[in-house]
Amino acid sequence: MEDLYNMSKHIDIKHKVKSINRKVDFYNLLDEIILTENEKKMMILYYVEGKSIEYIADELGYSVQGICKMHKRILNKLESLL
Repeated sequence: MEDLYNMSKHIDIKHKVKSINRKVDFYNLLDEIILTENEKKMMILYYVEGKSIEYIADELGYSVQGICKMHKRILNKLESLL
C-alpha cells in the first residue's frame, strides 16, 4: 500500500513540474535545490526540451534505470518547493 502512495505522490510532483509554464521559473526552481550538472541537464532535457528517458540516458552515459532513479530523487527534492 505504501508503494502505491509513493507512486501517486511521485506522479503528482511530476505533474506540478510539468505545469510550470515559464522556463525562467523552471530554471529558478532547479537553482533552489542542490543538483549536479548531470541532474540539471537531465531535468532540462526532459522537461524543457521534451527528450525521452532513453535519449537522456544515451546522452548522459547512464542506463535508463539510472536516469529513472535520478529523476525520482530529484522529484523528491523538489517536493517541498512545489
